Amino acid sequence: MPKLCSALCSLMLSCTVLHAVFAQPVDGEHVDAQLIAETTTAVPGEILWTALRLDHIQNWHTYWINPGDAGKPTEITWQLPAGVTAGAIVWPTPERFELPAELVDFGYTGEVFLLVPLSVPADFSAASLTVSADVVWLECEEICIPSGAKLNLTVPVDAQSLAVLDSSWQYGFAQTRAFQPRADITLDASFSIAAGAIEVLVQATENIFEGASAVTFIPDEHRIFDYNAEQQITSQLSSLQLKQNFHRRVEREPPQRVGGLLLVTDAGGKKLAYQVAAQPSGVNAVQLGGVLAATAGADSEIKNSAMPIATVFLFALLGGVILNLMPCVFPILSLKVLSLAVRGDTSLREQRLHGLAYAAGVILAFLSLAVVLLTLQASGAAIGWGFHLQKPWFVGALVFLFFVMGLSMSGVVEFGTSIMGVGGQLQEKDGYSGSFFTGVLASVVASPCTAPFMGAALGFAFTQSMPVALTVFFALGFGMALPFLVLSFVPALARLMPRPGAWMLTFKQILAFPLYATVVWLLWVLGQQTSIDAMALVIAACVLLAFAAWLYQYRHSHAGFWRHASMLLILLCLAASFSVLRSPLLVARTVSTEVGSSENYEVYSAARLATLRAEGKPVFVNMTAAWCITCLVNERIALSTDEVTVAMAEKGIIYLKGDWTNNDPEITAVLKQYETSGVPLYLMFPADALKPAEKLPQILTEGILIDAMSRI
Repeated sequence: MPKLCSALCSLMLSCTVLHAVFAQPVDGEHVDAQLIAETTTAVPGEILWTALRLDHIQNWHTYWINPGDAGKPTEITWQLPAGVTAGAIVWPTPERFELPAELVDFGYTGEVFLLVPLSVPADFSAASLTVSADVVWLECEEICIPSGAKLNLTVPVDAQSLAVLDSSWQYGFAQTRAFQPRADITLDASFSIAAGAIEVLVQATENIFEGASAVTFIPDEHRIFDYNAEQQITSQLSSLQLKQNFHRRVEREPPQRVGGLLLVTDAGGKKLAYQVAAQPSGVNAVQLGGVLAATAGADSEIKNSAMPIATVFLFALLGGVILNLMPCVFPILSLKVLSLAVRGDTSLREQRLHGLAYAAGVILAFLSLAVVLLTLQASGAAIGWGFHLQKPWFVGALVFLFFVMGLSMSGVVEFGTSIMGVGGQLQEKDGYSGSFFTGVLASVVASPCTAPFMGAALGFAFTQSMPVALTVFFALGFGMALPFLVLSFVPALARLMPRPGAWMLTFKQILAFPLYATVVWLLWVLGQQTSIDAMALVIAACVLLAFAAWLYQYRHSHAGFWRHASMLLILLCLAASFSVLRSPLLVARTVSTEVGSSENYEVYSAARLATLRAEGKPVFVNMTAAWCITCLVNERIALSTDEVTVAMAEKGIIYLKGDWTNNDPEITAVLKQYETSGVPLYLMFPADALKPAEKLPQILTEGILIDAMSRI
């Protein structure tokens, strides 16, 4: 009987110990979590290896120390007995995930063990070691969900014997260690930066690359490499060279270290990992942000110094040339290219006349816009550069124009013989008027854009007399026309144009698609100015125009009654379409003054800015418009990035945005105050209300913004 009681007591004690060591996992919706120990007991003065065991359901993953483009590494916060300390997580070798939108992540699927060493002091006298951990992770499939668990682990303490491996988890711990980077191989590595890429050179103490079937590098720090860029790797025996494009952050902040894992697959398919920690051997990164800042700094110099008119003329000329590269001008470039191809076999004299006609159209359009704008401003109107696109009816008219031009280039309808003409009425038999009106159209579409050097030249022009201002606008138009003019006048360049042939029909049809893309952009601008109903109304009018274009082509194959009936329907369709431009729906709506609920900005008002400055808060002001493509690009690549958002939050900067899509006299007054004629305008106000705002460049980068924030 005593023996039986002793056996039962031993069994009960054993079950209690087993229950303490093998605590049940916390079952999650997509990831189960459990805190486990490698051994059945803890020994004072020794290391107790524990692990956070995560078990993912199919297709779900969590993240490595470098999560990649999107994600967050798993975090563990320990609650430990006095004297017990936890080491850093020993991360298993991660997987690489290629996700939609060209994103790349690094993390884990299936069952994974995140090893953590616990140091138990030699004088630890408790009968058991109880630890707790608050664990948080991000679990992702097509969506990501923050999750976590409160985990506990109790391990008996036995100072009299050696710890025994727990057979339940022995394999998991062993496999995790097997895929750790090899510690017996030393890798010497260095890196350099040049021409948009990082180059890493590795030299090993053994021939670890001999016979390798694949080598992949996974960086351990975020935003150093462009993960989507191809890894160019060459290796032989014990040396390796890696080259990969860098992340844009490197342009302003070159790394002092490049580290990560080299994953080598040998000829037999076995994968081995090696730790790389490369030191710089000569960082020659091009500081793009500094270049842009210097370019835009030239704008400031015009304002802050008494430069002669010749210098302002030069800056306006350069701004006009650069304007050809702006996205809003691209659709018109397609028309220019096609016109040169069409006239490839004409005489040099005719090509030059076409170039002059185009230049005349550009320059005259710029001068006409300048005269109207300066006259209205002189009469007290609060308007600025690009004012015509603040009128919804004008935007709608441009939608019609580009849509019909696209139909013509697609072959739905043909107006006259010169493709460069805007319409049949603008054609003359030699086609020079087509070149002229294409220049006019290019200027109208280009006017919402502001290129480097151009903004300050415009601001200078609007503070001068009419003759001086028109001289600046002449230089701007001449600069925009200059590339096409040079192509027309230089025979060597003209001979590079292909000869006319059957290919031109296909080429013409392909070039219709940039025009349709412009229609989409203009409809979006119209929707920002008015409503979705106005967009739908203009689209319906485009359908009528397409029907009219089809009838116009159809009537050529018929005579008599049907020909006259078709012409009547065409006129009715045109009348109905253009009547849309007078619809009450195409009236600019009032700009909201409410704080954007889904954005990190407040709507600009002079009163709000004054209040914030009186409270001693730093403020960033962004004056923008939906039709300003330069503004939209800046918001996408600079203003909306995580780095800028975090930097603003850390500095306590309040972000105010002024929307000039529709005319707003309050915003126009700010533009005039800072001597610029249009958007974008970026102002960084310091916390000290007595100090003036810093005017930032019109072409922004993360580096320019963060540098400006560091100066307030």
